[in-house]
Amino acid sequence: MSTGVLPQELLPLYDSLNHELIWVHAKWQVYRQIFASSQEDFDLLNRSAPFFFRVLQQTLFEDVLVSICRLTDPAHTGEKQNRSLAQLLERLEPVAPAPLFADLSAGLVEIGRGSAAFREWRNRRIAHSDLSTALQVTEDVLPGISRADIETVLSGMRDFMNAVSALYFDSETAYDHFIAVSGGDVLLRMLHKADESAREERERYELELRNSMGGKSA
Repeated sequence: MSTGVLPQELLPLYDSLNHELIWVHAKWQVYRQIFASSQEDFDLLNRSAPFFFRVLQQTLFEDVLVSICRLTDPAHTGEKQNRSLAQLLERLEPVAPAPLFADLSAGLVEIGRGSAAFREWRNRRIAHSDLSTALQVTEDVLPGISRADIETVLSGMRDFMNAVSALYFDSETAYDHFIAVSGGDVLLRMLHKADESAREERERYELELRNSMGGKSA
């Protein structure tokens, strides 16, 4: 139940973070729909346009990593303020109940630990190009990142934002249940139909070819 009112000056930051976290989940949903559904779908992508889907897979994956890094950046970089969860936490400190602030602080520490590898990717490969990493002449290789790693961090970010909204708005957002009427699942259905149509066309052609060759006189 709501037990407080979020100060008016914090609403723009809260709303911006909320919208960005929804958008990150939407992009991650598309990634999972296309590239993490089944081996059958993966084979379909390789039959359809392998280079295009390889580019799309890498682009989506890295974009999600960068988006998470932005949201989990410190409150400040030098003299600049960042639009991040840490910025919201800093501004909540004077007004939030002590138990909520303690929970949010602990949650943010865990999110930071979970996203440490993402930050390495952003700093050494995506946003910047570390020379030794790019030329593969360093023993300090980039850490692996699994879909489960991303899911864990997103779960922590959902808990953080929903703890705030539960207190101040008496509500929660189902970030991980984003509904899109034209997401990656729609694309896969269309590709499956096109693939089936192409298969039937090949079979008709092969049958007609066999029939024409069988009808020739010796």
